[in-house]
Amino acid sequence: MDKVELSVADIEALLAWRDQHQNEVRSHPAPLKAVEIVMPHNGYCIKGIRDGQRLRLHLRQWNTQLGNCEFVRRPDEMWASVKNRMKVEKDDLQSVLTVYCSVMALMAYGRREKPDQEEPREIRQKSPHQKRQMKKQGKRTTYILRSINGTLSAVPRGSHASPSGIFTVRGHYRHYKSGKVVWVAEYKKGTGKQKGKTYKIGGDKK
Repeated sequence: MDKVELSVADIEALLAWRDQHQNEVRSHPAPLKAVEIVMPHNGYCIKGIRDGQRLRLHLRQWNTQLGNCEFVRRPDEMWASVKNRMKVEKDDLQSVLTVYCSVMALMAYGRREKPDQEEPREIRQKSPHQKRQMKKQGKRTTYILRSINGTLSAVPRGSHASPSGIFTVRGHYRHYKSGKVVWVAEYKKGTGKQKGKTYKIGGDKK
């Protein structure tokens, strides 16, 4: 199950984005069928499981389970709770639903960046037993919120925004799976107006 991590500042930015994109939020997209939304600062974790026009939200704080609530889509496209076993007040339940719906809308309509491509690694032969274990585990992605050129986005942790304009790619070695190593010289990349970079070496790093 993929995970989204939210800080206090992330929640504030997310709710501000929701206020500016109410139509997108009310369309209730489901880019992830199952997701955990984790807030390390207060220990809350929302687990959302979407199945067509039905939604189930589970809530816990730290190691305490706070129950779950099932929702169905009404004719007006809003969510209505049908089985509420969540041990929270009505307003808190609405807040849980709001955070989930806002995160899903941001992931569906906000710009998303691809993770950095890693250098090819040495391929080691694995036993059939190891292969079966790896296939069962699958890959879990952790998303964080990031503002890119003033636009809030949900990006996989470890990803980066590609710089705009013309920029310089430093010379580097490229390693291939075959073991071949090739030097790639410095070159220019991108389009538009070239932007300079300022590098600080030692001294004040603020």
